[in-house]
Amino acid sequence: MTFPRVHAHFTVHSGHLCYGLLHNIWQGALAEPSSGLTAVQPRVTGTVKTHKLDHNVSALNGTWNAFRLIDTTESRLAGWFVAHESVDVLQEIDKILRVSGSPYEDDSGSQYNGEKTMKEGVLVINRYDWGLYDNRALDVVGEEENDPLRIGAGLVDYAEAKAEVMFWKDVPENDRDEEQRPHGLWLDVPQNEYSFGRFGFNDERSAARSFLFFGIQTVFTKTVIAGMQQPLRKYETHEERFQRRLHEGFDFRGVETLKMMAVRPWLGSRGSSPADGDLLGPHTNDERLFQEAGLAALLGRNAKNLDFVDPWRDRVECLLNELLMSYLERYILPLDRSFATILSAAQALTPQRAPQQNERRTLDSYLFQYLTQSHEDPIPDWDAAAVAARVRAFLFSRSGEHLGLFSNDEYIAGLCRCLAWLIEEVLELASNRAKDSYRSNIMPVDVRIAVCNDAELFCIFKYSRVYWDGSE
Repeated sequence: MTFPRVHAHFTVHSGHLCYGLLHNIWQGALAEPSSGLTAVQPRVTGTVKTHKLDHNVSALNGTWNAFRLIDTTESRLAGWFVAHESVDVLQEIDKILRVSGSPYEDDSGSQYNGEKTMKEGVLVINRYDWGLYDNRALDVVGEEENDPLRIGAGLVDYAEAKAEVMFWKDVPENDRDEEQRPHGLWLDVPQNEYSFGRFGFNDERSAARSFLFFGIQTVFTKTVIAGMQQPLRKYETHEERFQRRLHEGFDFRGVETLKMMAVRPWLGSRGSSPADGDLLGPHTNDERLFQEAGLAALLGRNAKNLDFVDPWRDRVECLLNELLMSYLERYILPLDRSFATILSAAQALTPQRAPQQNERRTLDSYLFQYLTQSHEDPIPDWDAAAVAARVRAFLFSRSGEHLGLFSNDEYIAGLCRCLAWLIEEVLELASNRAKDSYRSNIMPVDVRIAVCNDAELFCIFKYSRVYWDGSE
């Protein structure tokens, strides 16, 4: 039987710990001692999210043991785990990795502090939270070393923090972990980049009882605690992970991901959700324009070897139809009241149909073509008449007594060609995202992100309420 092997230990007597680089520890020693785990909300700084931290935490008094984390593939140091002597090491590190593990691994919980991490008693510290360019305490600690292929941090009793900083500042960073100190420890990890830390708190969330320190090269499916043989996380193939997520009821809607992507600063107003009053839908299942067989026919043309899967099949089909129905309501219904010919309606619908010199064809150019010209490439197993009947019924139900072009079979056929092409585009992009996620099945998240990442598709489909709220 194997047990975690203690590498070093130190004592906490002040009820608090300071942590981080030397300037972090110094600032932590100057700040008021924290009181338990408090809510820390991420803030946007430029293009990244950071947490404002005081670099001290309340902590259990007594002996803290340090354990080396070893990469089994290269037999090198991959990180550290430090815990109070009363802590069940394996149980504690498993909890932390479940709540907030490495952001570079799948199913690693929350990447930022929030309600979930607060409830579970975990404080998240990410790569941009260490204040690497903070000049405070520069006059005390001097210019700190910055080896891009080495990460390090100190963990020290609050009452001894300043004394430890004054000692460590005269010791080369790669030698600090060899200095056994009674009230602190330097955690050095060579051949690694970007520091991450996770404090685990007791059940009352009144005091920290553990600290996990790792970097971008720390792969927990290949990492063990020194003295143990079992990796800290179980390795799964991509298919095993997907099937487990299906079984566990994982949320494949992608609504939260979409909302985070849509507020990217460089998108400006284009990336934002329309006002609630401008959103359209949801519609009834009876109004769906493309049935399962029709969507399967379109999928087969551009995404061979991919499919929809239960229990998400109907939700993908619903989302695709909601995109189309909101498009018809937003753009097609108003046109019919103003134009008498297919050509004039098509010209009004596609103002960007003529691409600029040396630019690729625009979405408008394709829509103009399909609306005004017969389809030269028929879709196998496509029931054009049934689709046309459903599109006409949808438009008739919302046009009142004014039928106009909706009575024109050629116009309806052109609209059907446009809708089919739009869905083919979405499915092609969604299938690429599914493949990038190592899945053979298209899920709602793939559709949402595919649309969001394509400026033209996003602009015409963003008025779907279901697209934003995930109520498909």
